[in-house]
Amino acid sequence: MCFEDLKRRLLEGIDLKQGRLYLAKVSQGRFLEEENYTIHLNEKRLLFAKVFCGRKPYYKEWVELFNIEEGFFGTDAEDLLLELFSRCFRRIFVEYYNDPQTTKELKSGIPPQETRLGKKLKSLGYTYFRDWYYPEGWMEGGYKLQAERL
Repeated sequence: MCFEDLKRRLLEGIDLKQGRLYLAKVSQGRFLEEENYTIHLNEKRLLFAKVFCGRKPYYKEWVELFNIEEGFFGTDAEDLLLELFSRCFRRIFVEYYNDPQTTKELKSGIPPQETRLGKKLKSLGYTYFRDWYYPEGWMEGGYKLQAERL
């Protein structure tokens, strides 16, 4: 399952204990290979995803999950979305400022891969981690954890 299969599955929706998780809106991104997803849970926005399918041979695929509602972290929806996105993307960025446990762990000096969120990503095969606690410019967004499979 990759890009089109992932999008189709999210458009169809997935029933979880918390309710129905689905892709509510898809719009064109800044580049031909980029799309913007709005993902809802029970008719309410849960998060946004910026999906870049890559531009071979120059740029690899990546996904960024951002503006995430606090109720997402530690749920079945989090587990499912991270697992689905990990099937297609070797690089993932997840904003964590609404994840109180990961934020606290990082501020206390715990390495990114040993935080609550980092352990989830590590279990999905990611091996390289970086804490973007100070994004480099105005388009990078907020605090995020980057994870990659090399």
